[in-house]
Amino acid sequence: MKPEWIDKTERYLGAEMDAGERMDFEAELSSNEELRKDFELYNSINKTMSASPNENELRETLQQMNKKYFAGGGVVKKGSFKTWMAVAATLLLLLAAGFYFLFPTKPSVEKLYAQFAVHDPLSIQQRGNAADSLATNAANTFNDKHYIEALPLLQQYLQQQPDDIQVRFSLAVCYMETGAYMDAEKIFSAMASGQTAYAETARWYLALMALKQKDISQCRTYLEKITATSPYFTKAKELLGKLPG
Repeated sequence: MKPEWIDKTERYLGAEMDAGERMDFEAELSSNEELRKDFELYNSINKTMSASPNENELRETLQQMNKKYFAGGGVVKKGSFKTWMAVAATLLLLLAAGFYFLFPTKPSVEKLYAQFAVHDPLSIQQRGNAADSLATNAANTFNDKHYIEALPLLQQYLQQQPDDIQVRFSLAVCYMETGAYMDAEKIFSAMASGQTAYAETARWYLALMALKQKDISQCRTYLEKITATSPYFTKAKELLGKLPG
């Protein structure tokens, strides 16, 4: 809060202005949004302090705040109401301005899922047989994020090549993205408890699926089980720090 505003505000609230000054100040309040906000904050502090049953305790609190945030600040003396009002107003304005940076609002579950659920593209190995055309079509459809259309193609391919773990994992992703969570969980859980190259990825995806369902408690449980040796450990820690609640 600007020093001249503090002086005017104090004089206005203390009924120390003459009629002309009062009219000028009220006109300035009406036209200056920044001044109006500072005035409202200052007035709120004024009412709070005036209602305080313990001036000494309040004055000591302000003194400690003054020492912390303003190096070399003067002593807030008892009775110097105007001085420690100015300190309080300035500190609260400072804290209000920095609140977003100190305590940023956590993103929504939808935004978190969009940020972390980045699926690797599917690339099916060509085998030089009739399945190649189906494989290409299935991979392209999946990579274009057309998960509903990709589901029957991946299912059909797996009937011909049931041991293709990459395609089976992509099928689970399709289930998850289309809301067939039980089907997705069966595949992810089986992979997570196995010894395949997709074990760690499946554990990460179990957490993502819980996030997508807004089951924050379950998501947190899955994330906390991801160990430091996992390639998803850093992401898990980051997501843990951003979870709501």
